Amino acid sequence: MRSFRVFLLSSLMLYFGAPSLSIASDEYYRWVDENGVMHFSDAPPDVSVELGIQIDVVPLEKQTTKTNIPTPDAPPAPPEPEAPAMATAVRLVSPSQEATIRSNEGNISIKVDTDLPLGKDQALRLVMDGEKQSTQSANRWQLNNVDRGAHQLNVQLLQNGKVIAATQSVTVFLHRATKPKAPKPTPR
Repeated sequence: MRSFRVFLLSSLMLYFGAPSLSIASDEYYRWVDENGVMHFSDAPPDVSVELGIQIDVVPLEKQTTKTNIPTPDAPPAPPEPEAPAMATAVRLVSPSQEATIRSNEGNISIKVDTDLPLGKDQALRLVMDGEKQSTQSANRWQLNNVDRGAHQLNVQLLQNGKVIAATQSVTVFLHRATKPKAPKPTPR
């Protein structure tokens, strides 16, 4: 089996390699027969006229390498990753200035917007009537059981515990219905 493979491989190499030897020859012949058909061959025709043709071989220009190119000592440092954008401004969406809120339970809903999402070290803090409430990362508050009357609200944007922006203070008026006092019993 192995000898067959060697024979087959040798035969194929001889079959395909032999024509390439004739192609490599330096002389080629061209002639036109009596019918006006042009023929090309590497063997001379029966009757031929030798023509001298000179072919100039133009060498390809070699690419020159510049030897004075400085080689970098160390690869350039990769660019520092850009810090994610963080909020820098805050705006009170609701309630609006001098809004009247009617809630018998004393509920006030507050919503704010920031120009960008809050960053890792950022938080929002509600200030009601000058008293700071707890910080949070959500942009909504639901205050419950707030006393009736006028209240000052504003929201502060904190970064690492420091105020970097705040909303304008708004005044809201909370109205709660009260039960009328029971009349004093009349003596009989």
